[in-house]
Amino acid sequence: MTSLKFATAVHVMLLLAHKAADAPERAIASSFLADSIGANAVVVRRVLAALSASKLVSTRAGANGGAWLAKKPAKIRMGDIYASVQEPQGLGFRPKGNSGCPVGRAAPGVICGLIKSMQRASEGALSKLTLADLLKKLEAAAR
Repeated sequence: MTSLKFATAVHVMLLLAHKAADAPERAIASSFLADSIGANAVVVRRVLAALSASKLVSTRAGANGGAWLAKKPAKIRMGDIYASVQEPQGLGFRPKGNSGCPVGRAAPGVICGLIKSMQRASEGALSKLTLADLLKKLEAAAR
């Protein structure tokens, strides 16, 4: 489940929550977000587009543009963020295997089952954790 998009999205959401960017007048510029993450602003804008499509943030383009949270941090689950930016294959892919080999024939199904089980477990854990929960951890660690 390691995903650069997910990590970037969580960082963006934490920064918006930390700055109390919850309305257009409190919008945070993508360049500021990118600087905090250490990423290119284009990467951040792509992540913001995905978060906006999922209605987790709102954005405004232009010189006074930026992003702000569309929901309260307590209403945003890490699973929502993950779902907005996850890659279609999730944790992995089904290996091809070799039909002429007994292990090669059976391993793809076994591995696929493992990957699906891992995906369900990670999604279950993420669904229990909110942005507000992570913000508390961030603020405690930043002291």
